[in-house]
Amino acid sequence: MSHVIALQGRAGSGKTSTLRQVISDLEAKYPNATVQVLAGRIDLKMIMHGVKGKIVGIETQGDPGSRLQQSLKDFTAARCDIIFCACRTSGMTVQWVSALSKKHNVQFVQQTRVAAAYTKTNAIMAASLIKLAGL
Repeated sequence: MSHVIALQGRAGSGKTSTLRQVISDLEAKYPNATVQVLAGRIDLKMIMHGVKGKIVGIETQGDPGSRLQQSLKDFTAARCDIIFCACRTSGMTVQWVSALSKKHNVQFVQQTRVAAAYTKTNAIMAASLIKLAGL
């Protein structure tokens, strides 16, 4: 059963920045992993192969009306073992992620907005997400 880790928070809370840090950390930790960027420059959709022997899907775009719903379908079709994504605190993005709970282990992690030292806070959260995924 694959593991979905949804970073949940309000708009502007640093979800994208934190997930971009997850990407950077995984690329540094697993330099031989292959990276397939499927969309985006700022908000990324990607699949990484060979991360501790696993396939990891990452979608940093988690706003209503975004590509999140399609990305989750694409990651499932690609048989990702671990999916990291962003979503809001309520509404359609939460529903899209929750819909996966029948076939996937879904875990919501709260991202809180921090006014000062947000870069450090995002890095700590990224490390926590990677640890939660067992990577």
